[in-house]
Amino acid sequence: MARAWGKSLLVFAFYGGLAAAQPGRGELLYSTYCSGCHTEQVHWRDRKVATDWPGLVAEVGRWQANAGLDWNRDDVEAVAHYLNDLYYHYK
Repeated sequence: MARAWGKSLLVFAFYGGLAAAQPGRGELLYSTYCSGCHTEQVHWRDRKVATDWPGLVAEVGRWQANAGLDWNRDDVEAVAHYLNDLYYHYK
């Protein structure tokens, strides 16, 4: 029983590591549609437009609409989570 449990953990750790190494949906959307115009400076400049989590989600939603991307709520939140993890760290 312990041997089977150990194998399961090993398989989980291997595939879990693969998933962590692959970019998430938010990162893929951002790198595909946003990073051509948005450099890192736009996210860490002194005069940020988004000052909290709801503001960040609103800004991602506003800019995707301006670009005519027609993202759904999950896409907007995925990009907002990606940016929050990388730059903003809002709660």
